[in-house]
Parts: sequence; structure tokens; C-alpha cells
Amino acid sequence: MPTKIETKTLKMPAAFDPQKHARILDKWVTDNLGEGWVVENMNLGEHTVTASHQTFITEVSDADTATKDIGLPRGSKPADGDKVAAKLESQHVGWRLTRFEPFLGFATMQKMKDDTVRARGAIAQVLGVKPWEIQISDRADGGYDIQLPASKYSSAKHDDKLQATVETDIGVEGWYIKTNPQKLTASITPASPPTFPPAIPYPFKRPVPALVPSDGKWAKIPIGVKLGKGEELGDVLEIDLSAAAHGSVAGISNGGKSVAINALTYGLLSRGFELCIVDVKHKSADFRYLRDLVRPGGWGCESIRASVATMSLAIEEAERRAELIAQHGVQKWTELPTSLGIRPIAIILDEVTALFLLEEVPKGLPKDHSMVTEAIQANLEKQILKKLVGRVAAEWRFAGLHIFLATQMAQNNTGVPPTIKINLGNKLLFGANPNDAARGHAFSDARAVPKVPVNIQNDSKANRGVAAAELEGQQAPCVFKAFFATTDDYLKHLAALGVPTTTRPEPTASEISRFTPSLEEDEGPRPRSKFDEGGFGQEPERGEPRLRGAAAAAHELKAAEQAAKRAAAAA
Repeated sequence: MPTKIETKTLKMPAAFDPQKHARILDKWVTDNLGEGWVVENMNLGEHTVTASHQTFITEVSDADTATKDIGLPRGSKPADGDKVAAKLESQHVGWRLTRFEPFLGFATMQKMKDDTVRARGAIAQVLGVKPWEIQISDRADGGYDIQLPASKYSSAKHDDKLQATVETDIGVEGWYIKTNPQKLTASITPASPPTFPPAIPYPFKRPVPALVPSDGKWAKIPIGVKLGKGEELGDVLEIDLSAAAHGSVAGISNGGKSVAINALTYGLLSRGFELCIVDVKHKSADFRYLRDLVRPGGWGCESIRASVATMSLAIEEAERRAELIAQHGVQKWTELPTSLGIRPIAIILDEVTALFLLEEVPKGLPKDHSMVTEAIQANLEKQILKKLVGRVAAEWRFAGLHIFLATQMAQNNTGVPPTIKINLGNKLLFGANPNDAARGHAFSDARAVPKVPVNIQNDSKANRGVAAAELEGQQAPCVFKAFFATTDDYLKHLAALGVPTTTRPEPTASEISRFTPSLEEDEGPRPRSKFDEGGFGQEPERGEPRLRGAAAAAHELKAAEQAAKRAAAAA
């Protein structure tokens, strides 16, 4: 850097005595000549002192980005930064300190607009550094390019805070910052608030990984696109079932749940999953196109009894896999030999409230009245179904079972107890503006989950199929929009991928009978039920009588009635 040395010689006062006054000579020189002048030598014969001043030559690139380097007094320290900045900026109006190098003996100043000064100060405040440690330059679009300080900036710690200050202190909603942690650079771009197009087509051209259990790619299921920045769409949102095996899909009617479930189901089937669908009969039309794509017995939509059988068949397969896992001395299904052909099983339950919520038993009628017995029988079947769902969510991940529950409101008084919710790690809530109660029931920490921006809430095209996501152990909560395709498109692409179909989607009558008890006493031989072994195929606790047939059903009936009373009290 070019420099020049200026010297001056001063006549010392007549009363100057080098023995007494040497220590204050530097101050006397500074008082007479100004900051930056230092004593070089004394000539006692002539009674003079010579002082020098080092000046850096100003280098100017153009009128708008002019910079100049100014020499600092010898002995300047890092702690002098604020004092030096205040002094130099008062002496050079419109210029700001942009580099302070006390050990190298110079400071750099640059012309800077007021808006740029405020932007630099806001960034410095977030990072906890001095303003001159942030290098900033204006861009033609009204934004800024920034050089970040290496010793202070951390992407994980600061990026969210930087985005917040960009939208509030530097620009307005919609402005965004992109950082490059490797290069320690950032750019702030002015933009309108981010939004979504009316629909985001399913990315059928995206490569579909083969089912290789050990590599984990089968577990990443694309479901939509995250809210981006400015006019750019965000990244694809993937649910990683190896991080959280189960999920919930909540939201009001017409909020986009079915669209999301279709995208989810396509992703599952295309990656080799077996499929079970459990739904109430009058609502199952939404997913009837999948009927021939379920595993044998996997269409549990014609009755609650069929739902129980579908769930029981899936658990029976899990029990078979558990035996294989034990035989091979491994921990989970992904470690079994691929020659066994084990595939993950996805179980999707729609309209969970209708499936789980107990019916009111009519009062004032004889106990054997058909209205009473039908309600009690239905409640017994619902209680069994809920217990089976709870078992899958709590016990059978290691065997490759994954369950997704869809409901308008996931809470205890609508049939979804905390014992099930706690195991649903992938949480999606659809709707442009769900209330705080819905968010509280849907998420583990609703405060950490962003809300759908107001501009999207007010746009009837942009807000269709929009949701917030909280994915346990995977990525930060986000707002996203589910992929859309027609059911015909999904079927066409599934067929092109060679996804197998079944000739018997529904559980057989004998399977339904085997897994579902009846309150009616049997007068003769009947197919054996899981209830013949004390309940769900389990041995009774030691000291308890073994319950069989109708006795076991009566035991479950009592439990169902108690649950109904608790649910009514909670409501």
C-alpha cells in the first residue's frame, strides 16, 4: 500500500529540560501537530525536536465506491475502534470506517449511503460484531452484497436471525438473505412476499430409488415443496421414515389432506411398500382407485370388522417377521437377507375420528334391544381397532410397519389418545389459517412451527393444499404445498413402474371372523378367534382367569363402555 512520511521540526520551549520533561515530549508534539505525529529525534544543541507522520495515499475506484486509507497513531489498540470510528467519521462526513487495523497502522474509510449504514448496523447487531467488521456493498436491485466475519458468523446460529432482521430492520416482508458459509458471503435481495402457484404437479420424472433396505433411500418420501424465498420455490419436502416411522395428517375438510395422502401413497408404492387402507365405507371413495394396489386383505374399508381384520393381518405379518429377525440374529427387518423379499408396509387410516370415536349407547332400552347391542358391538370393534393401531405405532417399527392417521382434529375427545399421538413423529397440519387449538393438538411444539404467511392465507389459489410440517429428527419445521396429480395419472405411472396388484383386496369372511369377536353366545363350533387366547393373541397375566369366546368379548365390552364414559366426560 503506497505511503508517504511527512516530517516537521519544532523549536522546543526555552524551559525544556530533557531530564525532567522527556516523558511529556510525545504529548507536547501531539498537542502542537495533531494525532499521528510521533517524536523521531531531539537536537539538544539546537534545542529542537523532529517529529514524523505516516500517511497512506488514498486510492479511489470511482465516485460512488471511493475508499481511502488513513494512518493510525502508533500504539493504537483494537479497543480504540469506537473512538477512532467516531473521530474519523466526524472529520469525513459521508464516509464510514470499514476496516480497522491497529497493528498494521491504518484504517479504511468508504463512502456509504444512510440505508447501507443501517443495513450494516443491523447485520452487525445480529452477529455481535462492530459495524466495520461487516463489509457491505450496494447492488443495482436495491439489495446488498456482504462479506461476513469468519470469527463470529455461524450458519446454524445466525441464519434465521439474519432473515428476521432483513424483513424487519433492513427491508420488508419478502426480502430475503442467502448465505454461503463456506465463502463467508451473503446477499440480501429485495422481493415480494413468497407464495405458491395454484398447483405444484407431482414430479413424476424425479428418479425413484429401488428398494434396497440397507441404504435408507426407500424411506425418503417426497410429498410437496417448501415455501421458498421471493419468486423461487423452495426445496422438495421429504418425509424420512427411517427417522420417524409414523405420521399424522390433520386439517379441516377440503384443506388438502386427500391431495397429500395421494402424493404420499404414490411415493410409498413407487418405492416398493405394501399398502393397507383403513377408512369408513362412505368416505373410502376418495381412495377406491387404490383398492387393487393394497396387499392381500389390505382394503379395510367396508366395515369396522374389516378394518380390524386388515390391521390384524398386518400385525400377523409383523409377528412372522419378528420370528425371522430372531432366527437370523439381527435387530430389524432392513438387516434380513434380501432374498426373503421383505418389504415395508404402510397403513393409512382416514377419517380416524369416525373409526375410533365410540357410539352413544341408547338409554332406557332393554339390554338385548337391537339398537343397544348394535351400538355395543360397534364400540367393541372400535376399541379393538384403536388398540391395534396403538400396537403398530408403539411396537412394530422394527418389523417394517408404518402407520399414518388422517383426521380433522387429533385429540383425545375426537378419538386419538396421547398414547397413539406420541408415536406419530411426522406431523402435518393442512389449512391456510388453523386456529391455535388445532395447532396445539397437531404439533409437539406449535410455537416452533411457522404459520402460513398472510399473503398466502388471503390467496384462494395459492393456499389450496398448503400445510405446516413438524418432522421429528429430520429438519426444521416449515410451510409447504402438497404435490398434485389426478388419480388417473397416479395409476398410469404406478402401472408403468410395475407396481403389483392383488386379486383379493378385502379380508375374507373367515379372516374377519377369526380376528373380530361377537357378543352373541355361540351354540356350536366356530372359527377360533384371537380372543380365545385371552385377548389379542396374548396369554393372560399370571393369576388371572383365562377368558375365552363370549367371556373375552364381554370383558372387552366392559372396557369399551368405560372408555365411552371417559370420552363423554372429556367432551
